[in-house]
Formats: sequence, structure tokens, C-alpha cells
Amino acid sequence: MKKFLATLVITAVAVTSFTAVAQEKLPAPIIGIVDTDLILRDSLASKSVRLERDKFATQYQTQVQDEEKKLRAEDQELANQRAMMTQEVFQTRATEFQKKLADFQTRVRDKQERLDFSFQQSMTEIGQAIYAAAGDVAKERGINTVLARSQILLVVDAGMDITAPVLTKLNQRLPTVKFQDPATLQRQDPNAAPAPAAAVAPAKK
Repeated sequence: MKKFLATLVITAVAVTSFTAVAQEKLPAPIIGIVDTDLILRDSLASKSVRLERDKFATQYQTQVQDEEKKLRAEDQELANQRAMMTQEVFQTRATEFQKKLADFQTRVRDKQERLDFSFQQSMTEIGQAIYAAAGDVAKERGINTVLARSQILLVVDAGMDITAPVLTKLNQRLPTVKFQDPATLQRQDPNAAPAPAAAVAPAKK
């Protein structure tokens, strides 16, 4: 995720000029460096998103533990009653229980996927806001190339680092991000990642 968002905030602004004979002449690069990992860790929006994700994760964990407890009790009851059932009845009950267990596992997986997708949506929005904030700072400082710190092996001049002003501008621009309730996400098809309900076309009548 961090690598994906790091690439999202990299921008190179090239100013093109032409000589009298129409020959292209590129300007010398004026570089600014942004530590996107730090921003994704410390920005107000990122912190709010992680809090929301953890809130849903805790809620889901409680639900899962409650259902697991019920399923274990049902499994134990079935084992205790086996001697009192015919093989046919036991097989029917066992098949029903296995279906219930499989359904439970599918729902747990679905909850996790929905939670991950909501988190990814919010972090993508933050990444786009970092991109915009970095662009604003670059214009203010006459910078024509902005690079992510994670892509640079060595920084000789600390003055090239514009992380602090970018973080300040991001916090002003986007102090919080709406975290969509994972339960409101819908799938467009069984194999697709969850998508926002608003993005799903209504069923034809």
C-alpha cells in the first residue's frame, strides 16, 4: 500500500521553452523530496482512517468470536447425540452443519475483504491529497520535480526535503477522510472486489 501511494505522489513538472530556432531546451531540475511514509503515518487523515478501520475490526472480531462459540457448541452437541441417531439422520445433520460452517467462513472472509476495500478507498483519497499538496508546495518554492523519499538512495542536501510543509498543507486540506461502512459495499460479481453501492448499477426490472 505504501509503495502504491508513494508512486501516486511522485510528479515531475517539466517547463519547456524554445529558442529562436525552435530547438527544445529543458530547464535544470529543481528537486523537492517528500517522505510519503512519514506523511501516511503522521497525517491527521491517516490517523483517523486507521482509527475507523480498527473500530470495525474490533467489532467484527467480537461477532466472529460469538459465532465461533455457537458453532463449537453445536458441533459438540451433534457429537454427543450421534449414538442416539441413525446413520442417515446423523449424516443429514452433519451435512447441514458443514454447510453452516462453510457459510460462516465465507461471511468472515467477506467482512475482511470489505474492510480492506474501505481502508484502501480512504488511503487512496489521502494519496491524491498528498499529490495535490506536494504540487502546491512545489509551485510556491519554484520546484519543478518532486520525488518520493523511498525512491532515493541518498539525500545530500536536507534542504531539498519538503515533507514538513506538505504535511502541514495536507492537514489543512484534508484533516479527516470519510471511511465508508464496509457493510454498505456491494459486489458487482462474485469474483470482483467489493465496490461502493453508488457505483453499482440498479438491477433491471
